[in-house]
Amino acid sequence: MRGKVRKIIAAAGVLTMVLLAEPSLFAAPAIDSRIAAEEARMRRLEQQIAEHEKRVKLMGQKEKGVLSEINTLDQKKKVTEQRIRVLELKHEKVADTIESLRAEVKSAERELSEMKSVLEDRLVDIYKYGGVAEFNLLLSASTAHEAMETAFLLNRIAVQDQAMIDSMLEKKDRLVKSAAAMEQQQKELAANRANLSKARSTYKTQLSESNTFLGKVRKEKTLHEQAVKELQESQKEIQRTVLALMKRKREEESKDTSRSTRYTYLPSGGQLSWPVQGQISSSFGMRVHPTFRTKMMHTGIDIRASRGTPVKAAGPGEVLYAGWLRGYGQIVIIDHGKNLSSVYAHLSSISVGEGSAVQKGQTIGSVGSTGTTTGAHLHFEVRVDGDARDPMKYLRR
Repeated sequence: MRGKVRKIIAAAGVLTMVLLAEPSLFAAPAIDSRIAAEEARMRRLEQQIAEHEKRVKLMGQKEKGVLSEINTLDQKKKVTEQRIRVLELKHEKVADTIESLRAEVKSAERELSEMKSVLEDRLVDIYKYGGVAEFNLLLSASTAHEAMETAFLLNRIAVQDQAMIDSMLEKKDRLVKSAAAMEQQQKELAANRANLSKARSTYKTQLSESNTFLGKVRKEKTLHEQAVKELQESQKEIQRTVLALMKRKREEESKDTSRSTRYTYLPSGGQLSWPVQGQISSSFGMRVHPTFRTKMMHTGIDIRASRGTPVKAAGPGEVLYAGWLRGYGQIVIIDHGKNLSSVYAHLSSISVGEGSAVQKGQTIGSVGSTGTTTGAHLHFEVRVDGDARDPMKYLRR
C-alpha cells in the first residue's frame, strides 16, 4: 500500500511541476519596433510636408504651377507609400499573433486532455484507497516518526491534487481567453487587409495621375515652357533658401554663443566624400534636361544609384534643411562651415531633422525619384555662399 501511495505522490508531483510551468504567450516581438520606426517615419514625413506648406505661406508664394502640381502629387504618393509600409507590417504582426494563438489553443487543449486523464486516474485511486486505506497506513506505522512521515506524504498528495485542479482551471480560463483573442485578431486582420487593399488602390490611382500629368506636360507646349521656367526659378529658390538659412543660423549663433560648439565642421582645405557610389549620369554645367528636353543649367551632378540606396553626408556639419522643395522633391541641405554647403535631392526618404549634427559618412536619407526626374538617382550639389559650384572640385578623387 505504501509503495502505491509513493508512486501516486511522485506522478502527481512531476506532472504538476510540468503543467504549472506557464509558457510565455507573447514575447516582445521585433516587429513592434519595426512598426514604431515606420510610424515615426510617417509622422516625420507628414511634418515635413506641413512645414513645407507653412514655409510657402510665410514667404508669400502661391504654389500654383506645373512643378507645384508635380510636388503635390509626389507628396501624396510618398504618404501613401509610407502608410502601405506601416499597414503591411501591422498585417504581418496580426498574422503572426493569430498563429501564436492557434498554437496556444492547441497546447492548452492538449494539456487539459492530459490533465483530465490524470485526474480521472486519481479519482479511481481515491475511490479504491481513500479514507480507510489512509487510516490503516497511519495505524500500521511502527514508530511515531514513521506515522508523521506518512501523514506528511498523505497531506502532500492532497496539496498536489488541489494544485492540479487549480492549474486545470487556470488553463481552461487561458484557453477561453486565447480563443476570444484569436477571434478579435481575425477581425483585425480582415479590417487591416481591407485598409491595405484600399491604400494600394489609392497609390495606383495617384501613380496614374502623376504619370498622366507628366505626360501632359511633355506634350503640351504651354505647360512644357511653364515647367522649364519654374525649374529655372526653383534653382534660384534653392540659392535663396540656403542664404536665408545661413542668415538665420548666424542670428541664432549671435544669441546663443555656445550653439556653434555643438557641431563639427569640415576643416579648411578638407575634401568632401562621395554621398553614394555610382556612375555620374549628368555633370555640372549646361545640359539638355532629361524630362523637358530643354537646354538649361544643371547646378549639380546626378549619380546613378538604386532606389533605397543609403545616402551619406559628404562631410560633417549641421542640417540646415530637411523637407520638400519644388522641382527637387525631398531634399537635405548640410552646412559644412565657412559658407560651404551640400545639397542632396530627389530622396525617397529623409532620416535626419533640421538642426541635427551629422558626421561624414552618416546616413541622412535614401535615393529616390521625388521631384522632376526620369528615374531613381541622387542629385548632389555643392554651394558656396548659396552659389552652385562644380561638386567635382570638392569631392575626394
